[in-house]
Amino acid sequence: MKRMEYNLNVLHFCFYRLHYKLHLHAKKKNPFYFIHNLPIQKRKYEELGIDIHKEIDQAFGHKEYGLSMTVAGGALIGILFFFFLGTLKVLLKLFIGNITLSAVHFIVCIVLSVALSYIFVFQKDKYLKYFEMFEVWKKADKRKYSWVTFVFVLATFCLFTLSLLL
Repeated sequence: MKRMEYNLNVLHFCFYRLHYKLHLHAKKKNPFYFIHNLPIQKRKYEELGIDIHKEIDQAFGHKEYGLSMTVAGGALIGILFFFFLGTLKVLLKLFIGNITLSAVHFIVCIVLSVALSYIFVFQKDKYLKYFEMFEVWKKADKRKYSWVTFVFVLATFCLFTLSLLL
């Protein structure tokens, strides 16, 4: 069980890092981001005493309620849903034969995905403890687990696609 908790938190962390890095990359090319550099906007932010660029980065990167955290949680639940749905469909096809999935199958997969995510990642903010541990990884470890996450997502996509073709 500890291994599953660790692996789910690795997935969650990698999804978080990916979304936050995409935000940092996109803000360099986002034309709406340059609105904040207009003189009238700069004066307004100086009057308010805020650095809008730091505030936007904080809105994305905050570990408890940031946008990247929300997206990462949704991605974790979503990838688990497709993994369970694909696995269920393949197993039913192998053992029972030709079967059409019903709403019950979808509900079971959704409940299982949400329950596992909640129990192993979100309950009592367990992910914060893991994030502290993962953020001090060396660059090679971050790269390795990013690739592991990518392979898992790709394998889940392939499994789900295979389940549709059966």
